[in-house]
Amino acid sequence: MLITFSGLDGAGKSTLTEWLKETLERQGRRVAVFHMNDHVGAYAYVRTLRNWLFGGPPRGFAAPGETETPAEPGPAGATGGARPSLRERVWRLRIAIVWSKPLRRLLYTLDLLVFWGYRLYLEKGKRQILIMDRYFYDTLVDVSDGRNWFWIRVLQRITPTPEVPVFLDIGPEESFRRKGEYSVPYLRKRWHAYKTVFPWVRSGVTLANGDLNDAKAVLQRVVMERLGTR
Repeated sequence: MLITFSGLDGAGKSTLTEWLKETLERQGRRVAVFHMNDHVGAYAYVRTLRNWLFGGPPRGFAAPGETETPAEPGPAGATGGARPSLRERVWRLRIAIVWSKPLRRLLYTLDLLVFWGYRLYLEKGKRQILIMDRYFYDTLVDVSDGRNWFWIRVLQRITPTPEVPVFLDIGPEESFRRKGEYSVPYLRKRWHAYKTVFPWVRSGVTLANGDLNDAKAVLQRVVMERLGTR
């Protein structure tokens, strides 16, 4: 079984992922948890390589997917008038080229092939339930431009549909209040993209995660029902 969590930052994906893992393991079920950004596809591998080579992004620079320009400089003035270091130049090049939306759309199918390999190994080979903290639906939101949905729709159609695809629906203002990492206008664009993409998902489950206990109760009921039909 594949269970996935999607939604804005601060929606509770990691919290519910960990809770569900512990709940299922108490029932004697074997569970594997993957994070889309850490374990699956080109983004994860480049991120691992980056951390190995450079130890993370230079201070004052945004992560891929947030923006394609440097963030506000920190106290060290990383993006100020001083000539950028080699590390900063590499970071800018990575944001501008490697994480361009057209290229990420091309890499999407390769990431799907990698993911199928993981699924076969974990679900068929090791008989584990796979829970994904973020999923390809979040990637579709990343690469959408808010206007031309044809190729996004094509990519969604070739994406494996989870047995329990969960969209944790909180608004952009609430996301900003909980995390404060991205601006409300940026979060609003992502929220509208989720609202476009997720209705395409067959058997999708939308949880308004205002009350964590209510969300847990609904999630447990849905998961148990769908486990029972397998």
